[in-house]
Amino acid sequence: MMNSDPAPHPYHQSGPHQPGGHEPEQFHNTSLSPSPVTPPRARKHIWFGLGGIAIGFLLGVGLVGGVVGVNSLAAANDHAAKAGLIADAYETCTLDSVDGATLSADKMSIDVSGAGKYFGPDITDVHCLGDALGMPDSVSSRMGQTRALDGTQTADWDSFTVSWNYHPDDGLGAIFEYVPES
Repeated sequence: MMNSDPAPHPYHQSGPHQPGGHEPEQFHNTSLSPSPVTPPRARKHIWFGLGGIAIGFLLGVGLVGGVVGVNSLAAANDHAAKAGLIADAYETCTLDSVDGATLSADKMSIDVSGAGKYFGPDITDVHCLGDALGMPDSVSSRMGQTRALDGTQTADWDSFTVSWNYHPDDGLGAIFEYVPES
């Protein structure tokens, strides 16, 4: 047999008794303080949030590591390029066929001895080396004004150093070096 009473709507309460003899459901909190009820779906949000933080952290570490790696690679390339300038300057100034000019075995320095004398390179060869290595004009001027009494002089620029001395009998002696930055 079919019940002619319509099914009660869960949000509709018509009084203490509903037709069909059903009592409305009532909720009672028996504790003294209200207890928070966390729906199960809210816990999923916590895991998604923690996962997002972990992924963000890993991406940040990867980005910083990548930047440091790229900077290290750029520094290594810069080091190799500047170190190669010594050998390039030796070749550009065609010193390989000049007595008194020697490229070191590690290609990190050039030794010039007797410049300006009949047995050594010409002073223009020394200027050529300075120009090829980007030596400041002030250093070139100091080299030209050095006397025997001044002893050995030095100058630094970028990653290069030149040490020189002069004696009237021996001419100008100079060592051009690549000195890596530490």
